[in-house]
Amino acid sequence: MRTTTRTGLTRNITLLAGPLILQNLSYTLLGVTDTFFVSRISTAAVGAVGLAGVLFFALMLLFRSTAASSVIFVGRAHGARDRRGVGDAVWSVLWVVALLSLLAFALPWVFTFLFRFAAPAGSPEVLELGTRYLQIRAFEVPLAMFNALVWGFLVGRGDSRTPMLLAWLQVGLNIVLDWLLVLGNLGFPAWGVAGAAVATVLANAAVTLLSAWILWRPDSHVRFRTRRVRPPRLAELRRVLATSLPLGVGDFVDVASFTVFFALIGRLGTEILAANNIALQFMSLSFTLGIAVAQASSSLVAQALGAEDPKRAERVGYRAMGLGMALMGLVGLGYLVAPERLMGTFSGDPRVIEAGTAILQLVALYQIFDAAAIVLGGALNGAGDTTYTMLARLVCAWGIFLPLAYLFAFPLGGGVRGAWAGAMAYLVALALAYLVRFRSGRWKTLKVAPDVAPSVV
Repeated sequence: MRTTTRTGLTRNITLLAGPLILQNLSYTLLGVTDTFFVSRISTAAVGAVGLAGVLFFALMLLFRSTAASSVIFVGRAHGARDRRGVGDAVWSVLWVVALLSLLAFALPWVFTFLFRFAAPAGSPEVLELGTRYLQIRAFEVPLAMFNALVWGFLVGRGDSRTPMLLAWLQVGLNIVLDWLLVLGNLGFPAWGVAGAAVATVLANAAVTLLSAWILWRPDSHVRFRTRRVRPPRLAELRRVLATSLPLGVGDFVDVASFTVFFALIGRLGTEILAANNIALQFMSLSFTLGIAVAQASSSLVAQALGAEDPKRAERVGYRAMGLGMALMGLVGLGYLVAPERLMGTFSGDPRVIEAGTAILQLVALYQIFDAAAIVLGGALNGAGDTTYTMLARLVCAWGIFLPLAYLFAFPLGGGVRGAWAGAMAYLVALALAYLVRFRSGRWKTLKVAPDVAPSVV
């Protein structure tokens, strides 16, 4: 009986994480699609879209991850078999999304300001194209937040298949619209880089319409009263923000630290930067696996706590961590066994291959720590312990990661190996911080329902 329970729990995590892996891969493909089509225009267009895309992704996470916190509240209500509570949770986060959407109207000016510093000096074309791209994509943020809210509504109840289908529909639409609006096929205007941005916004808008239908269709209303408008209350907004906003800030802090890290690596030389970019393409595979398992653990931990079964929530966390470590460890084994062959598929430059081999070998060594950090972080977030995970990321990223990466790479002369040794120290420290917190069990007693006070450290 005990073995069956263990098998069932692992099966539940795997079934929920499987479609999420495919969904996360679709996000990567969105950026690849834009880059592919603008590469037909000019090198400056590729550089502008690539750089602007990194900046957009970092700020987008602040908003999208905050909206995706609906998975925490919906998961609790679903676990408690409180159908009305599911609808209440959705509307609580929906008012937060509406509030943040008002702030999003300022993003075109924010992106314009930030890109002036990000764009390389002496490249006015990159500055102009990247600024235009960001100003258009800023209108995507409210749409993406609403889609993330509906994602939490679905995944919080154990449905990861529908979000996966929506994500791949967006990819398909984006490909078609890029072909029409970037290159000007079938009589459409050839808008170039601006067309790529418009295509992505329109694809997002189409998914938003479908998401709205899913949320407010008759059967959703009958089961969860999703059409019944709950007026916003200031105290409730503050309590929901206290749980949801740290989730977005934590993701932003993490991405921002790696953006600075990649800028440091760029100072080591063109070949090193190229090797790092190629290695990242391989690393994104293992990262995608870990994130999917973390998202599954967030939902299942929230459901277990909603059902007042903290022991099951704890088992979910440890089982998901083991699954994530196994998956990422297997991928990391490939980095360790055949790094030269992997790098050789993208470059024939011996210096690029040598640097990339060193990166992949180091990355292979910390895959299990990376998996533990990603998945335990997801479990803690599912419990509503978002303030702790945000602070842990902030301290470890900016107090350990970046200082050590700089110290090892430059003053101590470790180069790219030293830089990635700093990354290894960061992930080991973060994994340990999450493990200590998870083992303490403090997250089991946190109250995160919209009508009660959320987590505090």
